[in-house]
Amino acid sequence: MKDYLYDIWEAVATTAKGMRITARYGVDPRETITLQYPEERWEPSERFRGFLYNDIKTCTSCTMCVRVCPVDCISLESVRGADKKMVLASYDIDIGRCMYCGLCVEVCPPKSLVHTSGYEKASTDRGELILHFIHEDASEIKARVAKQVAEAAAKAEAEKAKAEAEKAAKATDLSDEAPAGAKAETAKDGEPTSRAAQKDAPPIAQPTASVDAAGNPESGGAGEKTPAEEEKKEPSKPREEGGEEKE
Repeated sequence: MKDYLYDIWEAVATTAKGMRITARYGVDPRETITLQYPEERWEPSERFRGFLYNDIKTCTSCTMCVRVCPVDCISLESVRGADKKMVLASYDIDIGRCMYCGLCVEVCPPKSLVHTSGYEKASTDRGELILHFIHEDASEIKARVAKQVAEAAAKAEAEKAKAEAEKAAKATDLSDEAPAGAKAETAKDGEPTSRAAQKDAPPIAQPTASVDAAGNPESGGAGEKTPAEEEKKEPSKPREEGGEEKE
């Protein structure tokens, strides 16, 4: 019975204490604790982690935020453009799953992903809690980028073919403008020669007969007679029988 009465007394005392504090704040407006939301709102602190925001113009589609997110609330699609840079096709953040840890903001290389001061997003549909930063359809963006890539490739091929054609035409013009003396000529045996090569070729040595001071050909020259010629010029005298020559 004693414990029962003590519990009643404690309940009345604590209730009176609470009502006294409530009455004090109700009379003095300077002691206001509760704001009349939504007419009044608290000003978030400087380091407040609100909803995430991504600047699409600065984003490089590196997927670092997607890989570091512990709850997989970030998803993106990208395609490589004609300038070899990645183009975002879609970027979504599910704030219904986000735990506002700030890891994605820390690892973002271009610092395009930041926390804002927003925190009001009440909805009965979970699909409305997904923030879409690109409102155009992803398939349309991919098709447009693919068309740009194909046009850039065709333009590059056309420029390459044009450059090769100009190079070939220039080489043809140079060959047509060359002097007639430098053009290749065809010899009797069918081998092409040039006048410049014929001019620079050494002269062919011709055999000449050497003569002595008296005008007689020297030995070993062209005027030297062979033993057969001398024998033909001076026939031998007939010999008599017995080996003696006739006088």
